[in-house]
Amino acid sequence: MRLFFRTAASVFLFLSLSAAMAQQQTVMIGVVGPMSVPSGQSTRDGVQFALDRINRQGLRIDGKNVTLKMFQADDKNDPNLAVIDARAAVAAGVVGVIGHLTTDASIAAAKIYSDAGVAQLSPTAAGREFTRQGYQTVFQMLGSSDHTARYLAETAIKVLRAKRIIVIDNDSILGRELAKSFRASVIRMGGNIVGTDKVNFKSSDFNSVMANIRNSDADLVFFAGVVPQSIAFATRFQQIGLHTQLLLAGGAINPAFPLKTEEYPDGTLLLAHGNPVEKVPDFKRLEKEYRQQYTSPLIPQTWFAYDAVAMLVEAMKRTDSLSPNMLSSALHQMKYNGLSGSVSFAADGSQENPHYTLYRAEQKTWKTLNTLP
Repeated sequence: MRLFFRTAASVFLFLSLSAAMAQQQTVMIGVVGPMSVPSGQSTRDGVQFALDRINRQGLRIDGKNVTLKMFQADDKNDPNLAVIDARAAVAAGVVGVIGHLTTDASIAAAKIYSDAGVAQLSPTAAGREFTRQGYQTVFQMLGSSDHTARYLAETAIKVLRAKRIIVIDNDSILGRELAKSFRASVIRMGGNIVGTDKVNFKSSDFNSVMANIRNSDADLVFFAGVVPQSIAFATRFQQIGLHTQLLLAGGAINPAFPLKTEEYPDGTLLLAHGNPVEKVPDFKRLEKEYRQQYTSPLIPQTWFAYDAVAMLVEAMKRTDSLSPNMLSSALHQMKYNGLSGSVSFAADGSQENPHYTLYRAEQKTWKTLNTLP
């Protein structure tokens, strides 16, 4: 009889555990980018920070308790590796991907995600070309280069009152798009472009560019580059004694932003994506919690990555589904208020009403000037 009860108890326990396991599911969310650089690490940690908070709060989809886990891959900002990592993420069964870092890598991987129906939310790829491919799975958390260029031109003409502007780009997709759109916007506003130049995004040889800047007698330089090259550019800029005003876009944000400007000279203006997060309710507590857990830079893209995860999870809740195709459809319909600001997508996946913050380097820290629009 005792044996019977023991057996019955064991069967009951087994069935109970099986039923509980049937009510639980682990879901993978991918993050792909260059993990050896601060910006890639910030994206990764912003994603993990969001996953941890959601897991603590609890998530239930389609009658099951869901635990979120990260699938991580390092594409080293290489378009060829981006394709390989995208295939690996899809093979791992991710329901969505946060990445890639650059417009070039994001475009290279986009078809892989599209073919699999997996949403690709990039917190950093701002090139307009990213959303011109016709994929319904592409989502741009930042304002596109068209929006950015217009506000940069307004800053150059209306804020800085620049009369002679020279434009330098880093010969990447984003750099070329920003430079082209910026030039067109400046001309429409009655400004004067006195020269253009470019430097390969892998190069630190700025000698010919600096000579062109000096010879142009420009009163403003717009450099369409990203860190760490933009920091090296600014360093060389000062070493040769140029005092021309310097204007930068959000990709030039340094790892110590906004507490330190590092090598950027005082007076440098930087147009960053999103609202100033320090004005977000509860931000101080979130910032403290983040810094207790991670050593990666806490920069605007960290919060765009955080919001990308939150939006993907909100899509799960709205559809009560983990089907990637249903999540993409829900994202297209969503208007979300996150730490980075309000986010909604046009039909092509670009940001509909992107927000920006203009900063100026003052006494080696970044000071908020104003928000746009």
